[in-house]
Amino acid sequence: MNNSERKEFWDALCSIHDDGADNIRKLLATIKMPDYLCRFRSVSEKSLLQLQDNKLFYSSADYYDDPFDTFIHVDLEYIRRCHAVISNLLYSNNQVFLNELNMLAPITDLSGDQFIEKLKENPLDLESFPDRIKHIRTIIQKNLFSICFCEDVLNETLWLKYASNYKGFALVYDIKDESAFLCGKEEVCKNCCSSYEKPSVYPVYYTDNAYNATQFALACLLWEEHLSPKISEFSYKAVMWEAERVSLVKKNCHEYDREWRMIRPSMSPNRTCIKMKPYKIILGLRMPEYARALVISAAKVAGISCIEELYINNSDRLDTRTITGT
Repeated sequence: MNNSERKEFWDALCSIHDDGADNIRKLLATIKMPDYLCRFRSVSEKSLLQLQDNKLFYSSADYYDDPFDTFIHVDLEYIRRCHAVISNLLYSNNQVFLNELNMLAPITDLSGDQFIEKLKENPLDLESFPDRIKHIRTIIQKNLFSICFCEDVLNETLWLKYASNYKGFALVYDIKDESAFLCGKEEVCKNCCSSYEKPSVYPVYYTDNAYNATQFALACLLWEEHLSPKISEFSYKAVMWEAERVSLVKKNCHEYDREWRMIRPSMSPNRTCIKMKPYKIILGLRMPEYARALVISAAKVAGISCIEELYINNSDRLDTRTITGT
């Protein structure tokens, strides 16, 4: 997908606010899924074990190399203006406004009068609010997990950046192949959330316009207060798709990544993984012989029969070819 197509997806994502079937169809219609997605890896004990076990581990945004990844933008000035308007209405005893507040009272398990008194007794501390936003921003980055892919296995920048200057390897996945997704197919999977929460894969949109996640930040602050279940349910519905939106927008300087993300369905500080078998692996152009042997051996354990290598073709371009005799 080029970035104009990614923008079409982004606009559709920003326009939906529930999980109704029509909205899901509208969103999926904008996603032009490539035949294959890939991941670039350096050769290490960890990457070899994950290769032979067909495991992909989710990473939280605070571990990504971009400090603005999943960095929620909050309009503090807008909050200050809203706070001033609400405070003035609250203390002016504006009956129309108070009637509106009374309609919200049931989700707090309080009567209308009790709810209004609570608001008066516990005003928002605007002085400490910026620090609270910084705190909640960190919490969100630590609790939103995803797995990053690229749609171009010949992406020279990513071979340099994530595959140790062509000394590593690439795993290529057929996302459309249902049989490649291995979660839920073993006895050990019964107690794992990945077996019944199949993640979705979305394209990343690139823009220098920050996404305004003020509503999401306020909802997260409410969840930290451990208020009534009704308030939690109300706020969850109000920010549906916000986790996807803050995870799927990055600055223009990263456009070369041509990134896609598999987003974990639930927020949690615990790192988890999925099992998905690659369609093939590709060995780097500068991979040492000992590393080639280790990666090929791990791929065979994983049941991967298609093994290729990167090379420079007669047109002086990166290309791949099948390795014979492995």
